[in-house]
Amino acid sequence: MLQRAQVHHYLYVVLAACLCVSIPLSNAGMSITMLLLVLNWLVEGQWAEKWKRLKLNKSALVSGAFVLVCCLGFIHATDFSKSLKDFAHYLPLFITPLIAVSSKPMTVKESNCVLGAFLGSVVVSTLISGVYYISHEINDIREISIFISHIRLSLCIDVALVLITCVLLKDSKLCRGGKIGFGVALLWLVFYMFVAQTLTGIILLCVVIFVFCIYNLLRKDVRGMIRYAALACLGLLSAVCVYAGVVTYRYFHAEDVNVDSLEMTTINGNPYHHDLGSMVENGSRVGVYVCEEELEGAWKQRSEADFDSGSVEATLIRYLNSCHLRKDSAGVMALSEQDVRNVECGIANVSYTQSLGLKRALYPVFFSLQLYARSGVVNESSLLQRVECWKAAWKQIGQHPCLGVGLANHKVAIDAQLSADNSEMQCKKEMGAHNQFLTFWLQGGVLVLLY
Repeated sequence: MLQRAQVHHYLYVVLAACLCVSIPLSNAGMSITMLLLVLNWLVEGQWAEKWKRLKLNKSALVSGAFVLVCCLGFIHATDFSKSLKDFAHYLPLFITPLIAVSSKPMTVKESNCVLGAFLGSVVVSTLISGVYYISHEINDIREISIFISHIRLSLCIDVALVLITCVLLKDSKLCRGGKIGFGVALLWLVFYMFVAQTLTGIILLCVVIFVFCIYNLLRKDVRGMIRYAALACLGLLSAVCVYAGVVTYRYFHAEDVNVDSLEMTTINGNPYHHDLGSMVENGSRVGVYVCEEELEGAWKQRSEADFDSGSVEATLIRYLNSCHLRKDSAGVMALSEQDVRNVECGIANVSYTQSLGLKRALYPVFFSLQLYARSGVVNESSLLQRVECWKAAWKQIGQHPCLGVGLANHKVAIDAQLSADNSEMQCKKEMGAHNQFLTFWLQGGVLVLLY
């Protein structure tokens, strides 16, 4: 017969595993599991032992007390109910370390089961997303992350990759089949990361690999296998960085030309328009060799989509440019049927159709940066929208540096700043700062940030 303390401990382990499973699969599951963890912890009792364990772990006390520091945000709060709701979102930051440290420690086998549950759920989540990607027509690659946000999933993948690497390098008792299984999981998750094209996750993964390599190469007591693995990873990372540099150079580099060196008419005798100051995309200037008169007539022969409706003309010109074709009737007729469908779907660059590769991830960012530099357009890029939110948040922080604007008021303050700046994003409400440091500073002031 199990003792009462054992029942609560086993419940704690099972619920911790369920929480880890929910992280990449279900927001609702996380909330429900967290509630059950709290109930189990409260019913368990044994407060003297819990307090003794908690006192021995100063880092848990410090991290848990962060939520109490966030109470500074109530000073300037104007809507107490909304502020309380925002504050409740931070409670897991306090509750999780409190429960984990004060509860009876898990055995190595139990903690491995919990981490295994997390790894398994990450793999399952990515496999389901992969099947969805293959079986559905996708307009935005972010759509394949059907359970949680694509950025959060990419961060889960990064954590999973670190855990798998630790197992492969440090677990000497792992059988051959286990090593193969973990190795396949590692390769799959890296492959999925590049398919999903989440730059946040990819960049963070590269940073983690770099730190891992340097740390292990500088250590004197590191085993030979780990040192060789670090050298191999560093070489691979260097190759990726060189390739990214080449991709960037080829995108922005266009040969210097002057009007006298360019042909002035098409093969049909119609005049070209040459804009030598136009944007560079895929190594070619978008505004060179453009004949709008021929574009419209040729497009009507290839597609039923109205040339004058929406942005078909601009999309077609950019697509032809990305294929290094002239923007005339000959260029349109040289497009394949798939190319025509791509243009009809609003795809403006042939590189955007690639399933893998850095071009698919980097080229939209490059185009958006050029567009922003030329005309201040931010709605073409989620990255630039974040930058716009950061700027608005920073201006509001400048006006309220000490105590912030109060809990639940930060989004309203950012909306007001975007309107004052006449930003393109002023129509989008409650965007927030999209940065935890700026958010905490804006809500509770500089003391919350420093803590």
